[in-house]
Amino acid sequence: MGWKRDFIEGFVRLRALFAPASECVPDAPRSIFVLRNNGIGDVLLVTPLLAALRQRYPSAKIVAGVGSWAMEVLQGNPDVDAVMRVNAPWGNHNAPPKSFSAVARYLRSKEAQRIAAEKFDVGIDVMGSWQGSLLLMRAGIPWRLGVRGYAGGHTAAQACIDFHPQEQVAAMSLRFAALLGAKQLPEPRPRLFLDPEPHNAIVLAPGAGYAAKCWPLDHFEELVKKLAPRRVMVIGSQNDAPLGAALRACGAHVDDRTGKLSLRETFCAIGGASLVLCNTSMAMHAAAAFKVPCVTLLGAEFPSAQEHAIQWGHPETRVLGREPEHDQITRPEEAFEFLISEGLLK
Repeated sequence: MGWKRDFIEGFVRLRALFAPASECVPDAPRSIFVLRNNGIGDVLLVTPLLAALRQRYPSAKIVAGVGSWAMEVLQGNPDVDAVMRVNAPWGNHNAPPKSFSAVARYLRSKEAQRIAAEKFDVGIDVMGSWQGSLLLMRAGIPWRLGVRGYAGGHTAAQACIDFHPQEQVAAMSLRFAALLGAKQLPEPRPRLFLDPEPHNAIVLAPGAGYAAKCWPLDHFEELVKKLAPRRVMVIGSQNDAPLGAALRACGAHVDDRTGKLSLRETFCAIGGASLVLCNTSMAMHAAAAFKVPCVTLLGAEFPSAQEHAIQWGHPETRVLGREPEHDQITRPEEAFEFLISEGLLK
């Protein structure tokens, strides 16, 4: 894998020799393109950066490039002037395949052409990847920002932030704004612009991007039974409907909403909750936007709950899972005892 990464980075570096490039960051860029074609939670985590860019450049046109599955995240957001669909075949689970030839085809696609037609002055590849750098160069963006030490592409950037696994992701993205001269940075908290009404149910989100991330369904079932008679609302996409049906069978206190809510309605359900229980997923970040307490239950894939909380958590987030000295995932009875001891159950 190492030689492949080196070969691709060499290609990116060579491509950069022929790409437009500014000698210094523009004092007053007319337009800024922020690429975050990843999952819904990742887009939530970039919203503080968008706020920082709006404060730094109030007259610039700020455009976010996200997957079609995440466009509702930015609906009503005053920090962006437009949202462009970027269903690129990298950095997400929604747009396979992810081969080099698929990337090359995407760079010739109508979506890529539309980005190039905007003639952006500044481009930020928030994830930082060789694919993202190629897209920014294909778009003719002369001042490009990337990430050093993650997925490559930094050799084609005029400025980079360094990847630190011990740094919270939203806080890390704000360093892009600092590179552009921002002096006052907002709190690294996701921003959603809607007003949910409190319903005080416990919202449970049993789905995640892929199965290896998830706390087991039978663990969720045992925990849900222990939560009775408190109302539990289960949320998720249509793909999560089998999980919702299984949890609905746990008792009359369970309200299965999987596959029945739009993304914005899902955000409202999270915002009105008394508590959110979830895998490591967008629900954790949406809960933080509304300062709703959240307990994230990690699957066996994650070796350290503490490290995961540092990188992905928020002040309202508690993360339960494995640790080097405790190599087992959290059991349902442990999770329930934790909720009681922390005073999270009403």
